[in-house]
Amino acid sequence: TAFHFARQSADDELNKWFQIGEKSLSSFKTWATHSTWNWENKLLLLEAEWHFSKGEMEKAEEKYNLAIESARRHRFVHEQGLANELFSAFHISNGNIDKSKSHISEA
Repeated sequence: TAFHFARQSADDELNKWFQIGEKSLSSFKTWATHSTWNWENKLLLLEAEWHFSKGEMEKAEEKYNLAIESARRHRFVHEQGLANELFSAFHISNGNIDKSKSHISEA
C-alpha cells in the first residue's frame, strides 16, 4: 500500500511513502531467503508495485507475472487473486482495458 500511496501522493509526500515501501521491500527480501515457498510471491508482488511506482513498466509487468505464477505454484490462491487484481489496476493505468479485464476475471 505504501507504493500505491506514493503513486497517489503529492510531491511533498512522495519520499515518505517510498521510504516506507522500500523498508518493507528490504524486510521481504530477508524473509524470502529464509522461506522461498512462503515469501517469494509476496516479494515479487511488492517489487512489481515498486517498479510500477517508479514508472518502470516493463519490469513491473514482468514482476506481476512472476508473482502470479509463484502464488499459483505455491497454492496461495488468495495471493494469486490479489496479484491479478493489482495487475489489472496496472493495466487500467496504462490504458489497456482488455488485459485489465482478463486479470480482474482471474482474480
